[in-house]
Parts: sequence; C-alpha cells; structure tokens
Amino acid sequence: MTFDADTLTTELDLRTLGERFYLKTLDQISPKGMVEPSLLPNWTRTHVAMHVVHNAEGFMRLLEWARTGVKTPMYPSREERDREIEESVAHTGGEDAIAIAHEVVDELDEAIAAMSEEDWKAHIVSGRGDDIIAAEIPWLRTREVFVHALDLGIGATSLDFPASIVDRLYEDIAPIWEKKGVSAHYRLELSDRDEERIIRAGDSTGEPIIVAGESAEVLSYLMGRGWPRSTADDRRKGVRGGTAKDLPAPPTWL
Repeated sequence: MTFDADTLTTELDLRTLGERFYLKTLDQISPKGMVEPSLLPNWTRTHVAMHVVHNAEGFMRLLEWARTGVKTPMYPSREERDREIEESVAHTGGEDAIAIAHEVVDELDEAIAAMSEEDWKAHIVSGRGDDIIAAEIPWLRTREVFVHALDLGIGATSLDFPASIVDRLYEDIAPIWEKKGVSAHYRLELSDRDEERIIRAGDSTGEPIIVAGESAEVLSYLMGRGWPRSTADDRRKGVRGGTAKDLPAPPTWL
C-alpha cells in the first residue's frame, strides 16, 4: 500500500464508526452475561472483549514503532498473545472487562492523534507478519471491531453494518484466504447489487459454489459467521437447486 492522505482520513472515520459499533454492542451485555459463550469456539464473551482490548494495545505498540522508529512488535508471539488473553480472562470480571474496553479505545484515540503524516508512512510489520505501512492500521482495527462485535453473540449481525463496511470487507475475503493458503471459488448473486461477484482464492478449479442473498448476508457466511436470517428463506440459494443449509462451510477467515 502507498500512502494516500484522503484514504487515511476515510479510514480513520471508519475506525471511529467501528469502535462505536463495537462498544454499543458490548454495552448491551450485563456483567454476568460476559461469562456466557461467545460465537467463537471455547471463548466466552469476556475472551472476545479481552482479545479486542489486547488488539488495541498491540496496535498502539505498532503506532509507537512508526513514531519512534524503534521496533516494537504488535505481540511478542502468537502464543504469548493467546496466553495474555487467557490470563486476562482469569483475572477480569465482566464489569471490569467492559470498562477496560472503553478505556483502551480512549488510549488508542490519543495514540492516533499523536501521529504525523510522516509517521503514517512508516514501514512496520503487522501482527500477522505482513509488511505494512502505519496508515493501514486504522482499517485493520476497523475490521477487527466490526467482526468481533458479531462474535459477542447478542444478536448483532452484518445486516447492521454500514454499506461501506460491507463493501470493504468483501475486498479482504480472498486476500486473507490466499495468505492462509486455502482454495475457494464462489459466485455471488447479490440481490441488492446489479452485478454478480466472483471470489476466488488459491488454485481452485471447476464450477464455483453459488451463493445468493443480500450482500451483508452473504458476507456473513463467507466470514464464517453464519446466516443472519433463517436459512429457510427461499431467496437464498446455495448449491444450485438447494438452500443455504446445503452450503459447505467456507474456509476459515478471521
């Protein structure tokens, strides 16, 4: 990615929108409800909340790297990141987890405000090991908070996302699968769009899997978050002639 000031401004605004969406979703959970299972395997809602907190802290380390030039990795390792999440969950009650989620967003706001235009151009390494520039951080954080708002499992769905977020997330589907080394081939028949969309990753050959529905619904399926409405809805056709229930699980995404 090359630096573009207008793109950065847009993505900073999207990040603010995403933080508000996530916190609004989180705030609907009672402290006791935080120990309930999330939509992610083996994780409670507190796990999700503390992961999102540590994600913000990791991005602040990358912003510091960009500002100072001193290499400060997002996480020491993926294993250390996972250990930190588990330790935080073990020592953080539901009420505190919600409060910390708000505090860390304020801290991230301050870290972002301290960035100069030259800082945003700095080359760093993401938590997934990708070479990026600092200006990519706002979108990476935006994606994180919108997707994990769904994982809290209180009824928020991709149908609640702004159209701009839905469109941008579609751009990330195939590249993330490519980085994971998986193969996939889908033809999307989006009822709220005038054109079909093809998503292909890896060396997939043969006929594509046909998925039909509103763009936000199909996005939810591709992200591995299921269908946000009843799969009995005849408007959504999965494998030709079938319904969404007939669709195979997509490759793992985030």
